[in-house]
This record gives sequence, C-alpha cells and structure tokens, in this order.
Amino acid sequence: MPASISRSGAFLLSMIVAGVVAAACGSDLEGEGKPGTRDSDEAGTSSGGPSTGFGDTDGSTNPSSKPLDVQPSGLQTIQAVLGQAPPTVAFTATMNDQPINVAWAVDRGEIASVDAGPSSSATVKATGTTGGLVTLSASLNGQVVKREVLVQVTGTQNGVNANIPAQDAQIAHNPAELTAGGGVGGVGGEGLGGAVTDPATATALGAPSSDGTAKHLTLLYPYDKTVFPRGMLAPLLQWRWDEGDADAIAIHLETTSKSFSWTGTFGRPAILGTTGKYIRSPIPQDVWAAATNSAGGTTSSGPDKLTMTLVVAKGGVAYGPIQETWTIAPGRLSGTIYYNSYGTKLAENQGDAVGGNKRFGGAVLSIRVGDTGPKLTAGTNGGDAQCRVCHSVSANGASLIAQLGNNSALSSHYAITPTSINETPTFNSAYPAIAPDGASALSSNAVLFALPGTTLVPTTGLTDFSNLGTPAFSPDGKAVVFNPMASSTLAKPTQKLVVMDYDATTHAFSGQRVVFDASALDAKVRPGWPAFLPDAKSIVFQRQSDPGLDGNGLGDLRTRKGAYAQIYWTSSADANSVTPLDNLNGKGYLPKLPAKTIMSCTGDTLPVGDYNADHALDVDQNYEPTVNPVATGGYAWVVFTSRRMYGNEATIPPFCSDPRGVDLVQNITTKKLWVAAIDLNAPPGTDASHPAFYLPAQELLAGNARGFWVLDPCRSDGESCSSGDQCCNGSCGAGEAGLVCGASPPNATCAGHTDKCTDTLPCCDSRDRCIGGFCTTPGPQ
Repeated sequence: MPASISRSGAFLLSMIVAGVVAAACGSDLEGEGKPGTRDSDEAGTSSGGPSTGFGDTDGSTNPSSKPLDVQPSGLQTIQAVLGQAPPTVAFTATMNDQPINVAWAVDRGEIASVDAGPSSSATVKATGTTGGLVTLSASLNGQVVKREVLVQVTGTQNGVNANIPAQDAQIAHNPAELTAGGGVGGVGGEGLGGAVTDPATATALGAPSSDGTAKHLTLLYPYDKTVFPRGMLAPLLQWRWDEGDADAIAIHLETTSKSFSWTGTFGRPAILGTTGKYIRSPIPQDVWAAATNSAGGTTSSGPDKLTMTLVVAKGGVAYGPIQETWTIAPGRLSGTIYYNSYGTKLAENQGDAVGGNKRFGGAVLSIRVGDTGPKLTAGTNGGDAQCRVCHSVSANGASLIAQLGNNSALSSHYAITPTSINETPTFNSAYPAIAPDGASALSSNAVLFALPGTTLVPTTGLTDFSNLGTPAFSPDGKAVVFNPMASSTLAKPTQKLVVMDYDATTHAFSGQRVVFDASALDAKVRPGWPAFLPDAKSIVFQRQSDPGLDGNGLGDLRTRKGAYAQIYWTSSADANSVTPLDNLNGKGYLPKLPAKTIMSCTGDTLPVGDYNADHALDVDQNYEPTVNPVATGGYAWVVFTSRRMYGNEATIPPFCSDPRGVDLVQNITTKKLWVAAIDLNAPPGTDASHPAFYLPAQELLAGNARGFWVLDPCRSDGESCSSGDQCCNGSCGAGEAGLVCGASPPNATCAGHTDKCTDTLPCCDSRDRCIGGFCTTPGPQ
C-alpha cells in the first residue's frame, strides 16, 4: 500500500528527534496533546486520534515533497504471551528507494517502544503486558508517515503464582487476614486458589455440561455493564448457585478487539479448609492490570470492551459460562479518598461495642489509589474527645474539617501536605462547603470563614437563608448549591435545592435559582447532600423518600435506621431535568437474598434488624454522593454511600451497622462506599450513569460513609507525576528521568492532556475540552 505524507512545517531533523524522544514515552491516558501549538484541522497537523480500523494511517499527500516511505506498510501484528519475552517487528524508512535516517516514535508507550533514532530502520518492541493498537511515526523535515502495529497479549495459568508479587498479595495465609483492613487484595474474600490437579475437573472446566441455568448459577458481583477506570484493584467475583460450593473455577477475560485474552483455572483456596465454601474469587491483580490497560480504546465497531466469563465445577461436572461485559475508561483515577468510619479499629475512642474487645473508633480514614487498606487521617485512640466523623474535604485535598466527637460546637481544621497533617481549631460546622482551593469554607448557618483559623469573611446575598443544610461549592469555586432548612422568601424550603453564583473576590452570592422542587410531593421527599459534576453544569444529590427513625427535621439527611433514598441528578440552571440515576442506584439488577436474614440488631438502641432484611429494597438505599473534581476517561466519577449487598461477602440486614448494636467483628456490615461513572457529555433528563463498583481498600469490618475522592496535595516542580492535575503548576511533562511536574513553557499557547487549562490557555488536543480546569476527554469514546 503506498504511503501518504503530511507536512506540518519545516523543522530540522535534530529538532524533530528532540520532540520525539518526549513523545515516545507514551501514555495510557485518553489523549496525547502536549503543551505547545494547539492541535486543529486549520493548522494542518495530525491530531493523532484513534484509528477507525486497522491499517496504515497518515495525512494528505503533498505532491511537491519527495516520497518518504516506510515498509512494511500494512498492519503488523505482534502476539505476546504474558510472562514471556515478546517478539518484535522491524520497519525500514526509504526515500527514492534509498535508506534514509528518520526520527521514530510510537503513540502508546505502555504497549510498545521504539528507539527514537535518527536511523533508517526501527524495531517495535512490545512491552508484553498491554495489548492494543500502536501507531508508529517516522518523521523527516516535517514529513510524517504512520504505520500501525496490533499487539495481542494472551495468557493462561493454572492456580495462583506466588512468584508474582501482585498474586502473592492475594493469598490468604490465616483467617485473621480475611477481614483485616480492606481484606485480601483490598476487596475481601478468601484470595486466589491453587492449581486444578484433578484431570476430570480440568477437562470439565473446558467443556461445561450445561450453562448453569438449571442450577440458578448467577454472578452477584461485579455487575454487568459496569464502567471501571484503569489503575484500580482487581474486583472480587462472587457467585451463587444451588450447589452452594465448588471444587474449581475457570475465568476467561477477553477484549472486543482480541488485543487481550487470558484464561485461568483455580482450585479451592487452602484457607477454605477452615472457613467455608468456594463462592468467590478475585481476578489476579497483574492480569487485571494487563486486561484493563489493553481495553478502553476504540475499534472500527465501537469501544474496546472487556468480557469476563466464569465456569464453576463441582464433583467433576462444570457449569456455565456466565458472562458479563465491562467498559474500561481510558484513564486512571489518581488522588485520595477520605471517608468517615464508625467502627474502625485504626482508632479506638468509643466503648460499649458488642463484639471483640468492646472498643471501636469514630475517625476519618483515607485511601490512596492502589492501597489495599485505609490509613488514619483524623481521630486517635482515647475517648469522645478524639472521635472525628462529621467531615468535609476541599477538592484540592489540602483542607479537611471534622467536628469533635465530645462537643458538636467545636471543629478542627486539618491542613494536609504531602508530608504532614496539621490539626488546628476552626469555626464550627458539621458539614461545611470547603472552597476548592481549601482557603475558605461556608458553614451550614451561612457563615463564610477563612482557613485555617476562625476569621469570619463578610458576604452579601445570603440573607434569605439562615440554614443551608449541607452546602457544596462547584469545582471552579464560582457557584454553591445547598438544601435550605429555613428561608425568608422560599415556601417549603426544605423540599428545594438551591444554586447561587459566587464571586470569590467580592464574596457576593447572587443569581438564586431552584434546581429541584418537591414541594408538591409528600413532605418526606427532600433533597440533600448535593455535589457538582466537574463541569459545574450538573448536580447529583440524595433524594430522600423516607427519613427513617431520626425524623424529618434535619438538614443533614440521614442514612440510617430506616432512611430510604436514591441518587438523582439535575441541571445547575433550573429544575426542568431532574432525573433518577437508575443504573447507579441499581434499578432492575441488584441481587437480593432468597429469604430474609433473621438478625437482632439495633441502631442507637432502636431495633433495625427487620428493615429490608432480604435486601429487596437496596435500590432505595443510596446516599451522600460526592464527585471527583477531575473528569477522567470521558466520565465523571461519583462516590456514594450504599447499604446494598456486596455480593455474598456482606449480606446482613442493611441497617445493622452500629457497633453497639451488632457484632461487627463476626459480621461484615453492608454500609460501604461505591463508585459509579456518569457520561460527561450527557445532559440531565436522561440516565447517564452506569452500574457502580465497590470501592477497594475500605475497611471490611466497619460502617463506611461520606467519601470524598479529591486531588492529592499538589507536587512541586521537578517531582515525578503521571498527570498535570497532580502538579502545583498544572503541567506534567517529560524530564530527564521520566515525567515530572513543571510550569507550562513560556511560549505555550495551549495545555496538554490532564494539564491545567483556562479560557486563555485552551487544550492542545482538539478532542479535549477544558473541564473543571483540566484538559480531558469530553465524553465516552
């Protein structure tokens, strides 16, 4: 196939090579724009966009240029096997049928690499851990020829491989490890099993006798059609069937494009000899990383999704496969999740627990992405004075406010840096709206105060409201949303959600508008816990249908003792598009128990064990949404509290979460944190959400709530980074030792992918949009 040529300017070869060295680093992020010249059709430069099919791609032909050619020209395929050295493919550049030195680069360095040159030949080397389509570019004096290489990664294994560190961490060595911290592999269960040694069972796994329908074989978790980001811990597969146990399983993972395919067979984990039945198994962590890094791109027929099939065997007979297909967002979620735990063992400051040593803790914990368990952030051992639960966190991760457990009139501010957490007294507020830069906060009683400290800041425009419920700032700090408990102008304010514009310079609030109004409905229907999406155009919130035993007079809508709610979303402009997020809430697909669980438990001494004891109403047990301020992979990411079953790992009655009313050493409460994706380019009025996934690394033996997924404290110039949102100056670029933080070049006219952007510094990649102050993909691929 003849090569075509695109001309992007007249540059010296030495300058091209310098630029290519940086580009060859590659990225698994969803775009590839770098600071410098804005990528646009008008400029005549190639966007480097995803291919719509497999084959050679390049720009338009310039008849006046001498023909630069690269052979082979057709699609090349590298078939790599996990754990083995992958093969390579060679290319040659010629001009007038003579070898010519050019600069070489690949667009996805996590899939393959190439020496930058200049040289007349290049060898594309697959990493062997990630599959997908790679574009090879040969550049000479402004001429660019592109060729494509498809890397297909395959693998098989029989039993856990303890020589792989990631899999060794998924082995349970004793019963105590099963519930310590976030559980085995950060997700619970009994870990990976050993090899299948019985020949008949191994044969059966490859040729199931039936699909399992007659045995009611069902996958409880994960959910079909879930959207996962890259970089997360591997999920725990959990199934249910009439046999109630298994001898062995087979798991198969495969991408739509066949860029990744893997099959693993596993026998019963050794720990099950003392603990129970084989009804769940994780996916090996290294395999999950390879699969999700390979999926997430595009093919000629649509997104490159990941399909999982499961076969289970008992008594030499296998059943299945049962199948689910997941979407993998082409981006990683970085940052830290802060949440409150009522029942943690990381800080013991409360007594009268039913189980264990009768002590438990109320504290704010944190999870770094990739951790397998939480760390203590606020609260210590001691008594009520050391309890810290009611909290809020700034979008930049620099400020956290938590109320004192022994005096609800006192609060502490925590200044968070990469190396320290400093606690000082601050103006009291249980759930304040902290400005995204962490420099100020708005209390529920409509008082603005500076952080750290207690200095009050005069405001205008809020005189109509004396109680804001649970307010929240938009990620750009230009608006605030709240559920008013009192108003001098609004009728039935407790059933309304209000948005106002905010000027951080004058501290003026204006432009009052109602974006949710339930005043025509039953008084129990109320909004609360609102949060903006990264573009500030939409808001998610808790829509209460029943306040439960705590009553209906609270601004911080309750999530316990019979309180029922769903997560809805609405426009930040008006109330004309209020919509339930059915996929997030679990409508129509959440599993329930075959029969009610009989368990006597209390919440604040009141009986709650009979509420939704079979989990049939789990769709109405979703609360307290917050939103990651950075959009990733075309999605906004919502963290919320839910009392739904976590497969078969956590199944007790949903309101049994008070350590003083139920033994949370012997039982895993269902009060946990979940994460769901919302299509970034979809407007309210439709359900743009997707089924949620369980947040890894949260404590299993504790009730967990109010999670904030925020940025880590920013990194200084010269520190390593993987994306611009990690850097104080907002730019992550190539350095001598890899990607490092730094300021955008002085002559930059645009911002790279994930870097900070403004109205005057737009995104370099024409496919990106400036959303929440960062360049990102504006919607799912």
